[in-house]
Amino acid sequence: MLDACKVPLPSLGLWTDRLKTLVFGSKGADALRRAEQRMLEGIKTKVHLSDVAIPQGSVHTVSTTPIHHSHDSHGAGLAPVVLIHGYFMGSASWSHSFDALSDKRHVYAIDWPSWGLSCREQNFPSGQGTEICEQFFVEGIESWRRAVGLDKMVLLGHSFGGYFAACYTMKYPQHVDSLILASPVGMLERKPGEGISEERIQSLTWWQRWLFFRVRRMWETGWTPMDFVRGLGPFGGWLTDWYMDRRFRLARANGTMELDVGATAEYLHRLAQRPRGSEQCLGDLLHFGAWPKSPVAPRLAQTLNALERAPPVTLLYGDADWMDASGGAWLAHQLGRRTEVMVVENAGHQLFMDNPRAFNAACQRALGAGAANVPGLYQQLLR
Repeated sequence: MLDACKVPLPSLGLWTDRLKTLVFGSKGADALRRAEQRMLEGIKTKVHLSDVAIPQGSVHTVSTTPIHHSHDSHGAGLAPVVLIHGYFMGSASWSHSFDALSDKRHVYAIDWPSWGLSCREQNFPSGQGTEICEQFFVEGIESWRRAVGLDKMVLLGHSFGGYFAACYTMKYPQHVDSLILASPVGMLERKPGEGISEERIQSLTWWQRWLFFRVRRMWETGWTPMDFVRGLGPFGGWLTDWYMDRRFRLARANGTMELDVGATAEYLHRLAQRPRGSEQCLGDLLHFGAWPKSPVAPRLAQTLNALERAPPVTLLYGDADWMDASGGAWLAHQLGRRTEVMVVENAGHQLFMDNPRAFNAACQRALGAGAANVPGLYQQLLR
């Protein structure tokens, strides 16, 4: 069930914003809102859509209320769950987790600041380094928290969303009830022997070397895969259709995927049609090859170990995840008790899409309800 958007986006006041509107068209946002609504249609819980005003602009928010109401389901009792999506995703990407997570808690899912349907009044500080990039996201989340009026919250971030959730926890641990990192990016530095070696590069043909260095240069200057989809305009939908078909073929064969493939491909395409925004963070946070410039796990361990009462941490990985779970295992060893690493079965990096039933069950475990191991759904790797 959907409520209409209650707070309109602020009007654009800068010439750069007006130019973006002329180039991409106001219909870009309208088309994305329609695609978002299509993604959210199957949710049984009542859904509220809003654009929360913050000093940097606004943050688009999808929220739900608890299915089983109780006086302690907000604030002083059970902390609400705040979902932070990963790269090339949005708040509606969690559509098959809202009902499960809303059993006794308020749930909020946000579009990154300067991304999706969130306002782009503040230009993303691309190319200004890792620290400024992290600060942009952390302060955006903090401004949103204050505007919504939350004291404590459970942060659940996927991939880059996990990176930002960890960075937020390092600066504002007093507002984090618990931290759930789903296949987080950027945990540990590159290991010796990982990636393509200089010898391997030199063994390539001249055009392969040219292509390699060209792609690396594009990465370093802020170009991302989304720019290719955006550059194709209306034909970019072919790429998102291809991605959804190839990437989730095994999940469909296993019968674990619940998302509407067509609706999701359309949603991703409409996200890409929006003007460039904070997706440009990739080159500021990661070296070419997806290794972090400032690994998160050592910093998070140092911060939480210095606290008298640190929030518990849970790390989730798919059993076919390309993200190395050793980063989560390393963090768990450093933090000790109140840290858990779990493997979601029949799932890859997009574990909340590959197998939402198993992912949601693992999240319930992280929220304090559920066995340590549930065969067919998830297994505890380390505690």
